[in-house]
Amino acid sequence: MNLPFHRHLAAVVVVSGFALVQTQAAEDAAPLAPDAMVKIAGSKGKFDFLAVDSSHHRLLAAHEKDGTADFIDLQSNTVLARLKVGPAVGIASDPQAGKYYVSVQDDKRVAIIDATTLVETGSVPTPAETDAILYDAKDHRVYVTNDNGKYLWAIDPVAGKVTAAIEIPGEPECMAHDESTGRIYLNIKNLNEVAVIDTKTNRVTAQWPTAPVSGPHGLVFDAAAGRIYVSGDNGTLVAIDIKTGQVLSSAKITAKVDQIAFDAVTRRIFCAGPDYLSVVMATATGVESLGNASSAATAKNVAVDPATHKVWTTYTDGTDSFAKSWRQL
Repeated sequence: MNLPFHRHLAAVVVVSGFALVQTQAAEDAAPLAPDAMVKIAGSKGKFDFLAVDSSHHRLLAAHEKDGTADFIDLQSNTVLARLKVGPAVGIASDPQAGKYYVSVQDDKRVAIIDATTLVETGSVPTPAETDAILYDAKDHRVYVTNDNGKYLWAIDPVAGKVTAAIEIPGEPECMAHDESTGRIYLNIKNLNEVAVIDTKTNRVTAQWPTAPVSGPHGLVFDAAAGRIYVSGDNGTLVAIDIKTGQVLSSAKITAKVDQIAFDAVTRRIFCAGPDYLSVVMATATGVESLGNASSAATAKNVAVDPATHKVWTTYTDGTDSFAKSWRQL
């Protein structure tokens, strides 16, 4: 049916308004409520990976473009220190030794920081630029990826040197450690797969396709369910069975997610991308979307405090930087 122009315009306005309401409802559907805000005045640089140090109740924020490792007290919501280390992209915690290990990408090194004094006490050079980092508490090893390269390096933090260069099949992204099996699960973003590394032999033992996820970035390990959850650039999250390497199910999330976090108690997965924070429930059979919360354009990293179950993101508005928490509902 052909409508007169003014009636056609009215119909467009009504339909657009309905679409806006529907979109807003989807954004507000996530079971999250804004909580605290910590401001870092005069900080313009973007962040990279976030982590929580449960033993000291701290948010560990790799502030890449400010060249600092930022430490925020989660009990008082105050900045404890901003340590100049260079372009930090990830921080791993070693509670037993009282150390932090910082991946300093362009400087091709891992900085060692005393967790009590928050002073740098050592540095381990790497053959090339670094990216994601984790600490294997069982074998007392640090693992750090070669940014856009083909290696995962194992580091002995006591000896202060790289002890193994593990060849991987493609360009690495996020990873997680499974202490019970002695394996690392590592996203290979250009091949759309997860590489499984045996930390005893320092070899890749399996490669699992992530389809329908493409451009896999975020990855977390669910020990209770025996799964990993992997997010892709294409706005999809998958659950993968670690016994079979098979994808169990998928859920829609916001696009271009950089990091995801998992709350093992509430069984929720938080996926941080530009402007939105997606929430997904881990179910008995896989994953199910719970909706999105509006965040910020540069809020692409996320961590969960296991003590309070608050969800933390960081971002900059071009003038100042912020750490923001969300309460789970």
